[in-house]
This record gives sequence, C-alpha cells and structure tokens, in this order.
Amino acid sequence: MKATKTRIACRIVSILAGCAVLGWVALGSSCTGGTSEDGVHLVRMATLFNPDHHLAKKLAWTKTELEKRSGGRFKCEVYDSSVLGGEKQNLEDLLAGNLELMNGAGSYYYNFCPETSVLELPAYGWKDREEARDALKGYWDKFIEVSKKKGFYPVALDIRDYWGIFYREPITSVEQIKNAKFRSVNAPLWTQLTTVCGAVPQQIPYAETYLAFKNGVADGSLGSVTGGASARWHEVLKGYLDARLVLSESFTLTSDKWLQALPEDLRTIFLEVCTDSEEYNLMEVKAQFEMNRKKLLDAGVEWVDYEDLDMTELSKKIRTFRDNYMREQGPEAYKFYQEWLVYVEQKTGRPQRSES
Repeated sequence: MKATKTRIACRIVSILAGCAVLGWVALGSSCTGGTSEDGVHLVRMATLFNPDHHLAKKLAWTKTELEKRSGGRFKCEVYDSSVLGGEKQNLEDLLAGNLELMNGAGSYYYNFCPETSVLELPAYGWKDREEARDALKGYWDKFIEVSKKKGFYPVALDIRDYWGIFYREPITSVEQIKNAKFRSVNAPLWTQLTTVCGAVPQQIPYAETYLAFKNGVADGSLGSVTGGASARWHEVLKGYLDARLVLSESFTLTSDKWLQALPEDLRTIFLEVCTDSEEYNLMEVKAQFEMNRKKLLDAGVEWVDYEDLDMTELSKKIRTFRDNYMREQGPEAYKFYQEWLVYVEQKTGRPQRSES
C-alpha cells in the first residue's frame, strides 16, 4: 500500500510539474520541448536517483553548464528521485517529446534496443573504469547508429560502479551462496546472472530490499557498493565479495528528433556539455565508492578483495551465459555482440569469446 501511494504521489508531482511548464509556456517564457519567441530552448532532465547520487549530480552539473555556455538560450529543469516516473516512462517521454534528457538508461532501454545490452554484460574483465570508458567510447558511433533507429540518441556514457556480492554473513567464496535466496533486479539479464552465480533470484524492488534482508526474505544480492550503502544494506548484510561481475554502465539519452531540430550551434554546445559531463561523473563515482567502501568497513562488513577470489570457473559459466543471453535477443543483436567482442579483444589484448 505504501509503495502504491508513493508511486501515485510521484505521478501527481509529475503532472503538476507538466502543468507548471505549460503555464510558463502560456506566459511566453518558453515552450514544451521547443523554442519560445525569444529563442529559449527548454531542456527537461530526469533521473531515477536521489540528489546526492552521482548521476543526479551529473544532471545538475549539465544544467549549469548548458545555461552558461549557451548564454541563456537553454533553460533547464532537473527532476530527480524518479519524480517523472521510472526508466520505462522516461524513455517513452523522450520519444513523445515530454522530456529532453535522461540518464541511467540501461535495463529497460535494452528492450527498445537489444544491441546496447553489451554495455552492461558481465565478465569483460575491465582493469578499471578508465579502460571501460575508453573501449566504449571507441565504439560510440555504433551505439549511436543502432539507437537512432529506435528514435534515441546517446549523448554521454554513465560510468557507475562494479557489482559484487552482498551476503547475510561473512563468506570467502562465491560457492557459499549456492541456493541462497537473492534479491534480483526485475530484468532478465540480472535474474539469469543471479542464477548463474548459484543463488535463487527473488524479484524485490530496490526500495524494499532493506526490510527483505532484515526479515530473512532474502539472504543477499548482487549489487554495487554505492547502491548497497545508499540502501543501508551494510546494517544487515555482513559479507561482501568484490567479485567485479559487472562494471555497471548506462546511457544518457535524448531524442534524435529533438536533437536534430536544434540550431547547429546549440546542438554543438549540447553535445559538448554532455560529453564533458562524463569527466565530472567519473570523479563523483570514485569519490562515492571510497566513501561507501569505508562506510561498509566501519559497519563491520567483512570485505574480500577481487584478487583473493578464484573466479576461473564462474567466469567460464558467465561467458557461456553471456553468449546465450545475446543469442536470445535476436540475430541482429547477436551479430552486433560478436563484432563487439572482436573489437574488445583487439582493444584490450585479452580474449573475450567463450570456449566452445
């Protein structure tokens, strides 16, 4: 009941925000997703995350820079904390012209554009965030190409955090979570990956995870340090394996139609600011990771470093899973995936294709 009321409240806020924008348009100060008589372009931005999260901060930074570099020809509004709905609704609003920019596009975006699933697949073995970003940006034109076919345009990469394994009690190996009840994100990629790791997935909304762990509904979860600390998992889950299963990334997206309709000089400014926001985000990610790692350790969580884990067998299983998952996305997505793996091998010098 409480979750339902929260969703309704968020939707009411969204509607009121839209009404406020319409009222503003009526006064001639701007227009929804277009240009006012004085040449001002409204840019409404949405994120699922709270104001202190690095992706919400990234949008706040983007707002300031767009308005400054355009000399006020961009007027930006930031809606954080899922005020304008979840990822699905934000994506639909981009296409409908009710939103101009969103970040954190990942799990649900893959339903629109399955080729882009490669962004968040496990077991690439990235050495660090910089290596991952360099490889992904080197393939950026390909991501733009497949996204534009669905009406979207990726303008920036959201580097986030590594996903490890949280567990109720201290553990030293992945084998110890076998048959444990694990909270999972409600998306096929994550439920299937949880199963591959040996646990039994329980689809539980992020907002309800703390009580689920506290009451024994779930024993642990795959997740990032920042995501876990933000939800206070460290108060009830006392083991963490730095397994680096996934380096979580997502897209900052706009509508291709809206972007192409901008005057050329403003389009250049918009793309430059979005690209520059990646550097700001990367600094915030690193700072939040160190802060939240300390928070876990101070709370008594026993942390096992990646170097102390034997991931050999699990990595083989995950790569087989990765192949099967992308094959299920259809022939075009699978072809994109195979070409991407060849590129990553050439870029990093490390094998990526599963043994067959």
